[in-house]
Amino acid sequence: MNAVKGTLNHVELIGRLGADPEMRFLSSGKALCRFSLATNRPAGQDEHGNRIYETDWTHIEAWERLAEMCNTYLHKGRRVMVSGSLRNDSWVDKESGQTRYRSYVRAKEVMFLDPRPEQADAPSEVFEEEVPF
Repeated sequence: MNAVKGTLNHVELIGRLGADPEMRFLSSGKALCRFSLATNRPAGQDEHGNRIYETDWTHIEAWERLAEMCNTYLHKGRRVMVSGSLRNDSWVDKESGQTRYRSYVRAKEVMFLDPRPEQADAPSEVFEEEVPF
């Protein structure tokens, strides 16, 4: 965790992918993998006293080698733990002229939680972003 001058921006989520990851390469050659993670939270009880849960969707971005690993081994429905930092972007929509906002988690570490697939080359470990200092 990085605490800078008395602040902390750290997120840990455990959930399932809502769709297969989307991978692309920027003009700089850097790999970027995006996926959405579904997590559940308690939302009260129904009339019979059973717990009700609501699903939250969080956008995740992984970069470089971590992006390539996520793109190779993650698929819709796969359960993972993501550790990273919360990021917020804003931009002006070219068509409407309105300011748009987007929050997402920049993954630093992704742990594959499902049992290891049948493939011999599939990992069952933690992958971390390589950050140059």
